[in-house]
Amino acid sequence: MSFIFHAASAQETKTPMYWGVHFGYGTQQTAPFHLLDYDFEQAYVLVQLELKSIRYKKFDIHFLAEGGYYLAQHQLINKWFTTTEFFKDFPDDFQQQMLAEKSIHQVVFHAAMEVTHFLNPKTQLFGYAAIGPMWTSQQTERLAKGLAFSDNIGLGIKFKLSSRMWLSNLVVIRHESNANLKFPNSGHNTLGVRMGMVFNLTAPQKGVAHPSSLQKP
Repeated sequence: MSFIFHAASAQETKTPMYWGVHFGYGTQQTAPFHLLDYDFEQAYVLVQLELKSIRYKKFDIHFLAEGGYYLAQHQLINKWFTTTEFFKDFPDDFQQQMLAEKSIHQVVFHAAMEVTHFLNPKTQLFGYAAIGPMWTSQQTERLAKGLAFSDNIGLGIKFKLSSRMWLSNLVVIRHESNANLKFPNSGHNTLGVRMGMVFNLTAPQKGVAHPSSLQKP
């Protein structure tokens, strides 16, 4: 509630809406998620569009819409990690299906937010969070096929390349599950990196006072 109160009183920025294209990779075969029972990794492309931006003190808060495509690779390593005893509606060869390496296609839509701070006009630090629905093409022993949800959180930095173009770098944790709408729902967790190009991002201008700092006569 405190955040909503302060955001409502913040000044809305008048800079052009920015957009970006990002490429990423994530895997569960790394700390803190590394499980020896299965392998799961993914590569993806994500398009990002700013919907609104507000400024609160020295921070900019950007509200974004995202859409993307993920291509994941999955393979069950330990066949005793799960047994058909707990998957009564699944075929008898379910374990054999999971033991085979498979490709999984995912389409995602996120509502996202970035909280950013400029270290200088050419360098920006930011925190990132996003959540939204996704469709996944394959069943695994941890996640059912079909509708699920994609949750993301990360920390990143952007570097200015030109007047309207920035290089974005992000370390991101992703969790995918289906909110217990279907069984199974253990979900997948990945740690990854994301790089991309952001356009129309503008830094605060020197010598220009922020409206909130002006005193009324």
